[in-house]
Amino acid sequence: MRGLHGLAWRGLRARPLRTALTTVGVALGVAVLYAGLATNAGIGAAVDRAVGTMVGRADLRIAAFGESGLSDETRAAVAAVPGVDVAAPSFERRTYLGTGLIGPGPLPAPVTLVGIDPELEPRIHDLALASGSPIGPGDDPVALVSSTLASEDGLSVGARLGLQGVDAPVYLRIAGILAGDGPWAGATGRAVVTRLPVAQSVFGADGLTRVDLDLADGADQGAVIEAIQATILTEPYVVSSPRDLAAAMEASTGDFAATTALIAAIALFAGAFLIFNTLSMTVVERVRELGLLRAAGATRGQLSAYILVQASVIGVVGAAVGIVAGGTLAAGIAAWMGSVGSVPIAGPVVRLGDAVAAMAIGLGVTLAAAVEPARRAGRVPPVEALKARLDLPSARHARLRWLVGVFAAVGVLGLAIWPRAAGEAALQRSIAIYAVLLAVTLLVPFVLPVLARIAGTPFMLLVRLEERLARASVLRDRPRAALTVGALTVGLAMVVALGGVGQHARAAAGAWIADVVPGDVIVTSIFPRGLDEGLVETLGALPGVGSVTPIATFDLAVDGRRVDGAAMIGADLAADGRLHLVEGDRAEALAALDKGGAVIVPSGVAARDGLVLGSRLTVVAADGSAMSMRVVGVAGRTLPGRSGESLLVGWADADRLGIDGADAFAVRFVEGASAIDRAALADEARTLALDPVPLDRIQGAIGEALNRVFGLFDVLSLIAVIVATLGIVNTLTMNVFERVREIGVLRAAGMTRRQVWRSVVVEAGITGLVGAICGVAAGFLVGGLMVALSGGRWDLAVAVPWLAVGVAFVLGVALAMLAAAYPARLASGISIVRAVGYE
Repeated sequence: MRGLHGLAWRGLRARPLRTALTTVGVALGVAVLYAGLATNAGIGAAVDRAVGTMVGRADLRIAAFGESGLSDETRAAVAAVPGVDVAAPSFERRTYLGTGLIGPGPLPAPVTLVGIDPELEPRIHDLALASGSPIGPGDDPVALVSSTLASEDGLSVGARLGLQGVDAPVYLRIAGILAGDGPWAGATGRAVVTRLPVAQSVFGADGLTRVDLDLADGADQGAVIEAIQATILTEPYVVSSPRDLAAAMEASTGDFAATTALIAAIALFAGAFLIFNTLSMTVVERVRELGLLRAAGATRGQLSAYILVQASVIGVVGAAVGIVAGGTLAAGIAAWMGSVGSVPIAGPVVRLGDAVAAMAIGLGVTLAAAVEPARRAGRVPPVEALKARLDLPSARHARLRWLVGVFAAVGVLGLAIWPRAAGEAALQRSIAIYAVLLAVTLLVPFVLPVLARIAGTPFMLLVRLEERLARASVLRDRPRAALTVGALTVGLAMVVALGGVGQHARAAAGAWIADVVPGDVIVTSIFPRGLDEGLVETLGALPGVGSVTPIATFDLAVDGRRVDGAAMIGADLAADGRLHLVEGDRAEALAALDKGGAVIVPSGVAARDGLVLGSRLTVVAADGSAMSMRVVGVAGRTLPGRSGESLLVGWADADRLGIDGADAFAVRFVEGASAIDRAALADEARTLALDPVPLDRIQGAIGEALNRVFGLFDVLSLIAVIVATLGIVNTLTMNVFERVREIGVLRAAGMTRRQVWRSVVVEAGITGLVGAICGVAAGFLVGGLMVALSGGRWDLAVAVPWLAVGVAFVLGVALAMLAAAYPARLASGISIVRAVGYE
């Protein structure tokens, strides 16, 4: 029976449209998967490049935990630790170029000023020059500038460079231009490198930002870290390896990678429905042929192989096309996103391993979807198959078992390529969401009759006869219809869920502005501004200004852990009415904040760490001493930090913690302040090297960033919906083939071709509407689960994604009815005479 393979090929060629649609479905699922793999590989490569640029040849980095920095004594002590070969110190802050005060108008782009030891730094980082000479020994006020800065500002070797200092400008001569931007320039590429004492003098500082360590050959990194911990006893610091820095950067991309992987799994799951329906149709269509082959001596295994060969061809071709399409999609993702978290995406990375993995998973899902149809093909009874179409009641139960099996197969295959940036929590969240979608799909057969009647109501008002015929056709083979609806459900559910999560994220991200910031405008500084500079008084004296509140954000070492901290004036919050407490007396808590020794924690941190009113936190001050702070309130939300919401302290404690000054000032205008008053504030702020940012602009920037992320996720989810729509084409086509005689009789009884056409289109509309109803319901459930598992609270009363719901209904019905075009034309073209004689 080797010729059965040839029959399998001919079977695929006999139904070219069906074969092509199924192959496209597999290709789309694999494209999303491979695009995610290539994008995540690109993110990983970007992280590796960034870390390599940042640390150079350093094996460890000691970073100051506070604005006062590390002392020279600490650097000398670290350099003397056994196993340390090089201890290169550096100082880094941002400032502006110029020769005097900044005038009105937009602020110029800032530069990063870096102070280095010109003898030690080249042993850590390569300082290749495009022109000029390096910083040599001596005390000459010279500097190196990055190539981007030189290009943008027209700087050349020998030119005079002015830097805005705390008290007066500092002037340097450009000795050389770096071949690149160096490890300090960040996203802007604008950096100035000079001697360490010169850079410190610009800001009147004497501390070090960090010390990079190159260890001696054979030195044990763990032993060196222990020795450092035993050496530095009076200053807070963080010691990290390149691997630690990479892990921190990757953490900011974890949710993106996990969500992309989840959508890819859903697209493949939808593709599995399509493959299953296609191969099931092949079994039903060729029952007689399969029965004859069994009677001629073909074994069950050979008939099962017949179906599996067809699945393999579809899987291999679809996966190959999907990899090509996925590469293009990955390039589009990189161009659209630009960066994920703190990591810029230069572009996708094409790796053979990812292509092989995507191909293997695409083929694996295809074969998993083909197992049940292949098993049924092998069990076709030779005699019974010659009498009637195979549609045994036991097959319905087998389909449900198959559904669970494919779910498990896709899950196991997905675990094999789970992105490294996504943590265990993201994995658990994705599994929970995936399981909910499976449960909803398994419930579809039980609610299908009721939902079909509901979905048919709007069509009944327009075409009553066609609606009854269409609904009867939908319910004729309930398992098949349920599988088709299920595929549509999972895709639309993700559209609704992501729409709701995006809306919730926008509301949550903007809520802290309204709930915490006591002002109408935020004026920010690129370096801390001391309260003794008189900025609060200067800004507060302007016409129309009611209050000015300094705000500082910084790192805190609490009980040996890094957390985000923020300093604010409690009296200003009390007068303004901001900051809602869920625990504690608001007036007493804010008064305690100004007295010192008190802290207000956000509710998320309180729940995570088990903090209640009266709890004690041990905080390390700048001099290394321990401060005991009492929790005086739990706030619904506080200022956002680098990794979460901040703990709020008063300025008295901020001084003890070594905070140099404020990073921002919240300005509140009096009622009736004019546009002229607001413009005067903006001009004065820029003169003081402060950047005024209206709160609505902050909210707009947050919304734009979130729109970009969730817009991408919506497009990827739409691909899953399209795959499900392809399944509707196959299902309706099969329904038409099974009803040839019925359609012929109806035509003979007077039914017109247009009525036949409408009945098929209405059938698609009912299927799509049922899928939309199930998808929206599942989307609310999945969206709430995503928010809850991320530590938030899903409030449907506020965050109903009406746009996403509308899109789901339009997509579900419109795409389904569009997919009915070919089956409807096929049905309306059936000849009455041939249909009546059809077997």
